[in-house]
Amino acid sequence: MSSIPGEIIVTPPRWSVIGFTFSKPHLSAEFVVMSNRLRYVIHATDASLAKSPELREQLRSFLDVAENTPVEGYTVDDFYEWALEPLIPLLCEDARLTSTPRRAPNLHDFLYAPVLEYTLGCKSEELVLVPKMESPETQFMFGAFLPESCNAWPCYLPFDIQLERETGESAVPRKVMLPDGTPAFFKLMRRGEEAILERELALYDRLRASQLPGSVRVARLLGLVCNGHNLRSVFGLLLTYIDLRTTSLTRAVECGAQVRLRRRWSEQVMRIVHNLHQRRLVWGGASPNNVIIDASNNAWLVGLGGGSSGGWVPQELVGTIDGDLVALKKIVDFTEGGLSISYS
Repeated sequence: MSSIPGEIIVTPPRWSVIGFTFSKPHLSAEFVVMSNRLRYVIHATDASLAKSPELREQLRSFLDVAENTPVEGYTVDDFYEWALEPLIPLLCEDARLTSTPRRAPNLHDFLYAPVLEYTLGCKSEELVLVPKMESPETQFMFGAFLPESCNAWPCYLPFDIQLERETGESAVPRKVMLPDGTPAFFKLMRRGEEAILERELALYDRLRASQLPGSVRVARLLGLVCNGHNLRSVFGLLLTYIDLRTTSLTRAVECGAQVRLRRRWSEQVMRIVHNLHQRRLVWGGASPNNVIIDASNNAWLVGLGGGSSGGWVPQELVGTIDGDLVALKKIVDFTEGGLSISYS
């Protein structure tokens, strides 16, 4: 596309949606965007768009999409694009005004990033951002609380966990570095996820006690990121980091992996699940999305203790060995058949 002479084309900085919630009954949605070490919170409500029946109707339509995606070809990504369009110029301006720190970012920079909060409004039938006072819920959106202190695992302060510059500034950090230089996968805990945290810690306690051989490729818990010296407040789990050049089993199969590799992965997954079940451990999050293929073409299981299986485990069997076995058969059929099957 040709540009107008003298026009300055500004490329938006890196950004990502790190949080999204919505309420169909309340006709509202909240988007949390991370960019350039700043956190933007955008509230969209039926009331805030009251002056534009057309925009109100678009919001309601996209709430339908969020609840039942896809709808008539629209997905949640289309909702993001619609609602966040007025944010892009602001990201460009803030990036221009914000100097880049010389030091490498750490986890504290992400967890306590400055927050800019807005309501999605309308002017002349166009979406605009209206500044809003920051709320306590927005300021403290990360961290889950345990009923008692957790000192059974190594605990680290956010300042002590280093991030990669290219991902730590504009997304939820994934690969992080422990103080001794060990890479780890950071699994963020959000406010209100106490039940998830307790369930996963119980699973990793059992996994450690089971003396499962280190050669069995499942993600292990290396430690916790805690809020200062309050060991009851946990920002996230630090898990085994699987090589950066990885992909999920779902993507590997859908991209046409060779038959011999698909058979290799099926056998590896079956062997790992068998090792877990021998020790009365449940995979829980059994699905091809929770099988990671590393750079050496070996399969790893993640999602232990539950999480989303995308319908691969029948609802009545979630969290059981029988549920794992039902999903395992589907996974093997999917992998060796080389077909894109969805059970959601």
